[in-house]
Amino acid sequence: MTNFAFIMLAGGSGTRVGWDIPKQFIRIAGKTLLEHSMDCLVSAYPDKKIIVVAPADLIDMTRALIEPYPLAEAVIGGSTRQGSTLAALKHLEHDPPHNIVIHEAARPFLSRTVLHDVVHALEHYEAVDVAIPASDTIIVENEGIIQSIPRRDKIWRGQTPQAFRFRTLMDAYNAFTSDRLEKDFTDDCGVVLAANPFVKIKIVRGTSDNIKITEETDLVIADEFFRLKANAIDPNIKGVNLKGKSAVIFGGSAGIGRAIEQVLNDAGCTTTIGSRSLGYDITRYDHVERLLGSAIEQAGKIDFVINTAGHLSRKNLEDFDPAEMEAEISVNFTGALNIAKAAKPHLKKSKGMLLNFSSSSYTRGRGGYVPYSASKAAIVNMTQGLAEEWMDDHIRVNCIVPGRTDTEMRRSNFYNEDQSKLLSPFEVALTAAKILDGPNSGMIVRI
Repeated sequence: MTNFAFIMLAGGSGTRVGWDIPKQFIRIAGKTLLEHSMDCLVSAYPDKKIIVVAPADLIDMTRALIEPYPLAEAVIGGSTRQGSTLAALKHLEHDPPHNIVIHEAARPFLSRTVLHDVVHALEHYEAVDVAIPASDTIIVENEGIIQSIPRRDKIWRGQTPQAFRFRTLMDAYNAFTSDRLEKDFTDDCGVVLAANPFVKIKIVRGTSDNIKITEETDLVIADEFFRLKANAIDPNIKGVNLKGKSAVIFGGSAGIGRAIEQVLNDAGCTTTIGSRSLGYDITRYDHVERLLGSAIEQAGKIDFVINTAGHLSRKNLEDFDPAEMEAEISVNFTGALNIAKAAKPHLKKSKGMLLNFSSSSYTRGRGGYVPYSASKAAIVNMTQGLAEEWMDDHIRVNCIVPGRTDTEMRRSNFYNEDQSKLLSPFEVALTAAKILDGPNSGMIVRI
């Protein structure tokens, strides 16, 4: 493979997404956008150097984030994209690679296939760009009036990565003053083409999901993309090894919880189960602590805490009396908070995982069981929040959102349902085992 290095541009301000930190440091699915984008590069080329260009006031934060990537180093960028690229090029100039591949930290969904295509194309061209055909009509404007409408079949939308012979890009940057670089260009292919109009820049076709996080709505789309990726988990127990691990399962005496116990035991994991029928009420903090203490006595540690407990009453809100409403929310949400709070010290010691369960009704409140739907939406937000709070303690927090599953609770609330169309609790349990054996945090996994 030709000698090359990566430049990761992480110097944007992020003001358009409405946050008080640059967008590359916003956390989605348990990691910052910068880390997700770094993973895209490292998963494909783990032996390549990565120069991460960051704002001066955030250079220490950047260095802390990239510490797990042994071949990555952070440098201070300029006030513009071109200034940041130039800072990285000058940093590399003392020992320049043959080729350079530039990616943006705000694009966390780069396909490995596209990245390979870019690297291979660079063996035959001096410069390579990634783009996709434009789906909208493009209008050229002049003082508020349409000047022209180019043929759409000739218009493509640029993405990253872009790749270059190192010397080609360095010479192009040296051909212009800093003022012109700042005013006249928006990407590096534009700089190269202006410096040498005869250079052939190869287009590698990108993908529609290689989006750039720019606006606040892009964060919503990105969050959904990460959920879709999580849903690709293969629910096959093959390869899962939980020998020597210890799990506590709340709600483990029936339904999904009971299936998880059996699957984890088959994978070599020690389990301790608790439920209201066994004398453990998760709405009571002391009961939660008692079950966790029992697990410590039995196994000496707790690697996983799994909460499958839940309660569903199907009736309109006006038909709940206040005590019933409080009980429903206490089991479905307050109990989950009790479990999380009590479990944290144990999971911090083991660097373990809290695995929550929500419901497909969290995406849209359902008439006839509003307290339940609202509580399950809260579980998703709780999972995402705790994944961020507990990251520095190396505790992973994830959530499974099963589809309609054949459990006692469902049968008692949905009569005459065709059970052949329901998930088996063991299908859900197998997915849970795969998640417990994985490295991810902040994931909302739909089944």
